[in-house]
Amino acid sequence: MKTTIKLFVAVFFILAAVRAANSQDFSISGKVFYADNNEVVTAGEVRVYDQLGVLEFVVPISGEGDWILIPHKILRGYSIIGLPNAEWLDDYVPTGFPNEIDPSQFILIDASSTITDLNIYVQRRTTSPRPGIITKISGIVLSNNIPVSDAVIYAKQGDEYVTYGITNKKGEYTINNIPVGDYILVAHKIGSESEYRQVVLSEKSLNIENFSLNLKTSGITETTPFEFALMQNYPNPFNPSTVISYSIPKDGMVSLKVYNASGQQVKELVNTIQSAGVYNVQFNASQLSSGVYFYRLESNGFTSVNKMMLIK
Repeated sequence: MKTTIKLFVAVFFILAAVRAANSQDFSISGKVFYADNNEVVTAGEVRVYDQLGVLEFVVPISGEGDWILIPHKILRGYSIIGLPNAEWLDDYVPTGFPNEIDPSQFILIDASSTITDLNIYVQRRTTSPRPGIITKISGIVLSNNIPVSDAVIYAKQGDEYVTYGITNKKGEYTINNIPVGDYILVAHKIGSESEYRQVVLSEKSLNIENFSLNLKTSGITETTPFEFALMQNYPNPFNPSTVISYSIPKDGMVSLKVYNASGQQVKELVNTIQSAGVYNVQFNASQLSSGVYFYRLESNGFTSVNKMMLIK
């Protein structure tokens, strides 16, 4: 089974490279790492959702942690999530770009040209299944009485993620092999308000928990940000690449430059007119030495500077 899956992944990446080379399509690519130690994730998939939570693309993660998408269209406000292959790799939880679990904290992706090094740093499960009595929990997730697919239901104790389940096309989910005890269940779905619930799971009860999610009433169709913002690069510290994200609420000239600690410019990342939106820029510092660097955003009279650290 594992050999077949590895062969499929290898063929997928070869075909994706051929398509990119023989068409005018752009690509989005990156790697998937563990957030705690930058270890490469070697199996699973990356899912791409539009603003309404519709799953539009699924691409595999290679044995070297790579993923690549040829979207064939412009993307506006998309969410990108790394998921485990639960068959043999279940020690991390679904994580949105670049490193968040709550969809409200994902960095949304706008893409009309090739983006590389769009890396996802997945969060590990912070609690391993404990010995003792185990049970299971199941239920249905609906929105206006319509089944919700691809919703993620997390079982938490405090800030620790114990396990999770994902709904199928009928809105059904099951979480197996969960120890009995007190939990906070969190139902997440792109484009919907998350629901939180405290439950006590016991050995003898059926442990059925159904959820009804409400679609977000704002922030779905509007992709233009409300304010200028320069976000902290991720990862930070980094070696040798990092992603810098920023938003501009109106069209205009945009400048994004990197300086060393002496104030000397070492890289010009952006110097062009851009439409209002959220942008993600990859900065590769392989030719620079370790140290503190600063990146400066200027647009329409707005200026902001953040600090980052390169460690080799």
